[in-house]
Amino acid sequence: MGEKKTVTIGVMGAGPGCGVTHFTLLYANHLAAIERRRTAVLEWGRSHAIGKLCRVCTGRDLEGEGTDSGPVQILEVDYLPHSGARELAWCQKEGYDHILLDLGSRQTADQTAFLQCTEKYVLGALNEWELEELLSWKDWMLSGKGHWTFLAVFGGGEARREIKRRFGISFGQIPYAPDVFTIERGTAVFFKGLQNGKR
Repeated sequence: MGEKKTVTIGVMGAGPGCGVTHFTLLYANHLAAIERRRTAVLEWGRSHAIGKLCRVCTGRDLEGEGTDSGPVQILEVDYLPHSGARELAWCQKEGYDHILLDLGSRQTADQTAFLQCTEKYVLGALNEWELEELLSWKDWMLSGKGHWTFLAVFGGGEARREIKRRFGISFGQIPYAPDVFTIERGTAVFFKGLQNGKR
C-alpha cells in the first residue's frame, strides 16, 4: 500500500476583503465534520484572523508563542496561526489528509506557496465597486485559467456573466454561510461539487 498523499489547498483573494478566511474555515470544517478528514489550517497571510479566532475560542494568547506548542484544536480542525514553510512541513510529516493555507490577498500573498498547492482557489468580489480592481488583475487571472478555481461570494450574476464573456473565466458562487462551524446541506453539496470538479 502506498504512502498517504496530503492534499494542500491554497486560498487567495484577488484583492482584500474577498472572504478568504471565512471560506478557508468553512471548507476546513466541511472536510473535518462531513468528510471525516484530518484537517489543518495554516494562517499564511498577514491578517492574524486565525490567531484571533484561537484566542477567542480557547483563551490562549498565541502572540510570541510560535507554533512549538503545537496546533490549536477547535472542534475537529487544527489551527496554526502565523505559519510558513516550517509549519507546512510539520503538518505533512504528521499525516494530515488536508492542509488549507489561508494566504490572504494577492497583493501580500506568498505566490510560490500558492502555486505549489494541490488545489488552488482564487476568491474575488464581483460587486460593481470592486470590479475595477479585480479586472486590473486580468492578466494574472488569465495565467491561472484552467488551473485555478475562481469563486465569489459577493456580486451578482451580471458581473459573473460579463467576466465569463470577456475573459473566459467562470466564477463559481459560494453559498451564503454565516457560521463557519455549521455546515448546512447546501454548503456540503457545494464543497462536494468542488471536490468533484463541479461548481
